[in-house]
Amino acid sequence: MANYVNIYLNGPTLSTATGVFTNADLTICAADGWYSDGVISRQLVGCKLLAQQVCSGCTENTITLQYKDTSASDLFCVTSTSVTVFMALGDQFSTTSEIFSNILLDLPVTNGFYKEKFSNFYRQQTTGSLGVLLSGPSCPPTNTMFRSALSTVCSDFCTTNYLISAGFSTVQGTNFSNLADTNEIVGGLADGFYAYAATSTNTASGTFRIMQIASNEVLGIKQCSGGLCVDL
Repeated sequence: MANYVNIYLNGPTLSTATGVFTNADLTICAADGWYSDGVISRQLVGCKLLAQQVCSGCTENTITLQYKDTSASDLFCVTSTSVTVFMALGDQFSTTSEIFSNILLDLPVTNGFYKEKFSNFYRQQTTGSLGVLLSGPSCPPTNTMFRSALSTVCSDFCTTNYLISAGFSTVQGTNFSNLADTNEIVGGLADGFYAYAATSTNTASGTFRIMQIASNEVLGIKQCSGGLCVDL
């Protein structure tokens, strides 16, 4: 079985490089042997790569992808996890019909959203089926508004001073003036009430409103009036 090692090439890909090295300065030659990127293999002899070959005995190649289980928006705009998946020899992520979580190519990857690092395209895995290559969503601007900490009682913001300083944004790209019901919060928020404002401020002296969050969506917009929390 092959060993996975960190190496440096003096070319953009294994097929175009002429040497393999163990340091970024390309001054220390790697050990003689066979090296593969999962698609082609080349033998290194005396720090020189010989002609490339396709290994007839290989049945798989590996690739590192970015993964998110929730949505394409979260994959591109929030955060993702690097995962190693396996494909048949010669396949490419953009066109392959299947990707697997094991080297035997008999266990499909977990359902979710996958993309290559730095790519603007993704594919969705659903119950063993890999969807077509799609263009990634546009990410909303970050920190378009500021919010307070969570409160389970809306009227607390009308009687107690809360700092409004945590930046946040919505998937829809809305702002303080047009935040609306069903807007989705980028990164997620726990259910409850939050004071929010256009700038970093506080509830004692700043201009703010109150949003109710349920299942990471805005459920209602409210304001303080006479020490009470009322619908806007």
